[in-house]
Amino acid sequence: MEFKIEKKKLLTNVELASNAVARKTTNPILSGILLEIKENELNIYATDLQTGFHKKEDIAYTEEEFSFVVDQKVFSDIVRTLPDGPVRIIYDGTLQLESGNSSFKIPTMDAGEFPNVIPAVSGNSINLNREETLKMIEKVIFCALKDNDPLSKNLNGLYWDFRDGGYLTLIASDSYRLALSETKIDDEDLPSSFLLSLKSMEELKMVLASSKAETFTLNFDGSRSLFTFEEENIQLILNVVDAKYPNYTEIIPQAFKTKIVSNSKEFLDSLKRVSIAAGKSEQVKLEIEETNITLKANSPDVGEAKEIIDIEKDGEDIVIAYSPKFLREAIEKVETTEFEFNISGEINPTVIKPIEDNSYMYIVMPTRWA
Repeated sequence: MEFKIEKKKLLTNVELASNAVARKTTNPILSGILLEIKENELNIYATDLQTGFHKKEDIAYTEEEFSFVVDQKVFSDIVRTLPDGPVRIIYDGTLQLESGNSSFKIPTMDAGEFPNVIPAVSGNSINLNREETLKMIEKVIFCALKDNDPLSKNLNGLYWDFRDGGYLTLIASDSYRLALSETKIDDEDLPSSFLLSLKSMEELKMVLASSKAETFTLNFDGSRSLFTFEEENIQLILNVVDAKYPNYTEIIPQAFKTKIVSNSKEFLDSLKRVSIAAGKSEQVKLEIEETNITLKANSPDVGEAKEIIDIEKDGEDIVIAYSPKFLREAIEKVETTEFEFNISGEINPTVIKPIEDNSYMYIVMPTRWA
């Protein structure tokens, strides 16, 4: 039993499945991908039981159906090194790959032991703009907690908040900072809100980035979200995280002591320069006066740095400190020429947002200047 497929197409599909494969598991089958071959059709499946991936590819094949599971990393590494052109895949209990003068024999696992990846999902169905959703994810995902400790699993992901009036807000936080991005949806029959793990979001982000479709479909049945990309024949099923997300609206300050407007690029460039001197202290001090900000940083191992930026200010003069990394990552996501810096106090949350744009907001806690 054999078929041929172009190396580039095969590698793309296998790499798309990579984030759905279990990274650490005592069950070897979950470290593999299932290849199911039937008439004129190759189906690729992967799952870690939290995230499920399915890709259907048309091929020229008219013989009997067959399937096998192969270790995803081994298979991907081999395909990546093959010469460009068609790859011949032969299966007779052992998997064989041939391309040009290269030939590999790879052990396989029993396809019958592979879990059901894409179960039926009923519930609300909505269409979302692919490019807009990808941008929203990119604007907030960096704030999600990277630690997957079970005690903090509600922060190790992105919260999809569907609200009355047809709004979708994506939120991520690591408890020191929070980012949210919002859009209006032309569909009033919205699903309930849900939380997806960071690993699931990384897989979704990869598929969104590789897709060329204008829209995709989201189905949610209360415990699973199914993302369907019909043009690419891709399905992703993501189990929601069973944890209560914090009430993020309570964190957003309603009043500010000081509001400033600054040029985004000028502030970011100055911040990058000054933060070099922060060294291991990881602090930058902002001395905000009537028409300018003085950025300062110092550390015993690097030295001192100071830079002055012209601003527009409303409110009190203030001296405040932040993590330069947290400021930089937020301002890098601002797409407008200028941004707002809204300070509610030396120990209270600060809000950073694009000028005259309420679709993106970043909240960060100041630090105590050491």
